[in-house]
Amino acid sequence: MNEPLHKPEARIARFIRTNLPAILQHWDEFARTIPAARHMPAERLRDHAAGILAAIADDLDQPQSASEQADKARGHAKLHQADTQAELHGTGRMNDGFSANDTVAEFRALRASVMRLWADADHAAAELANDDLIRFNESIDQALSESLQAYFIEKDEVTHRFDTLLSSTPDLQYIVDVDGNILYANQALARLLGTPASEHRLADFCPGYAAQLGRDLHAVAETRATGRGELECILADGTTHTYRYILMPVINQDGTVDALTGTARNISELKASEAQILRNAYYDSLTGLPNRILFRERLEHDVRRAARTEFALALLFIDLDGFKEVNDRFGHDTGDLLLQQCAQRLQACVRATDTVARIGGDEFTVILNEVSRIAFVEVLVCQILAELARPFSIAGKEVRVSGSIGITVCPQDAHQSEDLLRNADQAMFVAKHAGRNRFSYFTPDIRDSAWARLRVIDELRQALARCELQVHYQPIVDLASNAIVKAEALVRWRRPDGTLVLPQQFIGVAEETGLIGEIDAWVLSQAVPCAMRLGELTGAPFQISVNKSPAGFMSRLIGHTWDEDMALLDRVGARIAVEITEGVLLDDSPGVRDKLARLQRAGVQFTIDDFGIGYSSMAYLNKFKVDFLKIDQSFVKDMLTTNPNSQIFAETIIAMAHRLGLKVIAEGVETVGQRDWLRQAGCDYAQGFLFSPATTEERFAQLLQAGAA
Repeated sequence: MNEPLHKPEARIARFIRTNLPAILQHWDEFARTIPAARHMPAERLRDHAAGILAAIADDLDQPQSASEQADKARGHAKLHQADTQAELHGTGRMNDGFSANDTVAEFRALRASVMRLWADADHAAAELANDDLIRFNESIDQALSESLQAYFIEKDEVTHRFDTLLSSTPDLQYIVDVDGNILYANQALARLLGTPASEHRLADFCPGYAAQLGRDLHAVAETRATGRGELECILADGTTHTYRYILMPVINQDGTVDALTGTARNISELKASEAQILRNAYYDSLTGLPNRILFRERLEHDVRRAARTEFALALLFIDLDGFKEVNDRFGHDTGDLLLQQCAQRLQACVRATDTVARIGGDEFTVILNEVSRIAFVEVLVCQILAELARPFSIAGKEVRVSGSIGITVCPQDAHQSEDLLRNADQAMFVAKHAGRNRFSYFTPDIRDSAWARLRVIDELRQALARCELQVHYQPIVDLASNAIVKAEALVRWRRPDGTLVLPQQFIGVAEETGLIGEIDAWVLSQAVPCAMRLGELTGAPFQISVNKSPAGFMSRLIGHTWDEDMALLDRVGARIAVEITEGVLLDDSPGVRDKLARLQRAGVQFTIDDFGIGYSSMAYLNKFKVDFLKIDQSFVKDMLTTNPNSQIFAETIIAMAHRLGLKVIAEGVETVGQRDWLRQAGCDYAQGFLFSPATTEERFAQLLQAGAA
């Protein structure tokens, strides 16, 4: 049986529609007292209220059965619209930041506004008016119910989205009370804590920093300012991680703070990267030793400390002897391993308070602090020399080097770090030139010599630019015929004042500074056309020997100069003989082998200079196509006077060379007796002051035309 429908009571519905602006005006005044609504635009604040009143008016116009009326009275019914304005209102207010109480207050104000204006109006029967009000209250209660339901649904969804967002980040997200008790923890923090977050305080995941976190929490709560900090935590797996955290106050509407929110980010990788960047800036990547930058900082610090104490400071400058030869012969990988082992041996010699640094290729420094007795320095230096002289085993190869060490002392020698470093460097050069594998103390005389050396370097650079170098030619005589058959090109340096500088005074400096390659190339450029002119003069090819220094020949840094040399040599072939030392042939590097092969293909002949004072190895004479051996003048000088054994050495060299098909040249011949003995011993050629000193091309041409020397 169908229930009777109650006739719609349209009076209050018409009243709402007719008086909507007045109702909204009255409602707006009350709604503005809600904190969340104070700063909202009027249009946005009224939109939902107007829609709700319109929906209620429409609902009042609808027929309603007794059961529907009962359900609505219990809040179980729904306004007739599918997506009611009340639901939209609840969702919107949630997103606008309204609390549930704020939302209820809006409906309370809406109800009061309608009823106050309704009471002021002149209506008919009170009974009918009561029915209208009952229907109206039921509708607005239903609207409130729907709004709150939508509000809390939206709140749950927002909370879920927020939690999903926070749980998707590896950062630790948390909300705590002012005492540090966790009110909320995202999944990243919950995993670290292990047990439910609500059972923990924030400090539990890093107990060592509990006091610091407690101070920060209370400071943020009191000052309402954001707090920041870093902490190191040992996690459950035993690993140590660094976290950078932030704390922000949650300020209530009444201005109080009873909770804090924050984030903690794991910055362990960032810290490691920063540490690596810092290490790269201050430490040598190959050896792990302090680099030049850190060395200078420590030296300046230690010099200042020495000035405040009664102890001295000693600075050692160490340069490896023979490192370049190892690098060129075995390659850079072997050289790098050698540097690493040298660094380890140096560190093993010194105290923890001392500093070992690598400041350049094969250059090391040692800062010795709190030196009370100079004898301690000498003992340590001798230990370092012994360690460096011990053979190194690298990739199955035995490698040998030694060290030259310069020593300076603060404050006796200098008070400034730059002066100390310069002093030690200069003392090291003295040790190296004195024979290597030794040490030298800095003295004022060394400083004077160093300045003189710097002047020579500067003047030599200018000499190259000003064409002050000259090439002189020394005759090489055939001992059988006594005729001049060859020449050796020797460089001379004549200063603008006419002073003649001999090679032994500047060639060493040229090799140390890298100028030797330029000098060798220039000598060759003069010797080649000279050989052509002398050949035209004699009517037969004439050969000139040019020296190729080991530094220039073995260097990988002068490829362009070598190519220019080969462009000249390819045109003249055997008219040029290249004099090299035994050490060049002992080098087994691809670069040296390639240069030797290119010279041989060009028809250039080889002369081994100073034979007998070096390795005197038969193996390389057989391996490479050598044409001439030069007996060092030290054997020639003593063979008839102080050292008869020199004759035995000379005879042995001559016999061996002839058995190998090589010709022999004796240099430094100054007496007739020396010449005659060499001729009798079977030596092929000779040169020296007996025949002629090195002279200009013009004078050499005159000697050549004159015939026998």
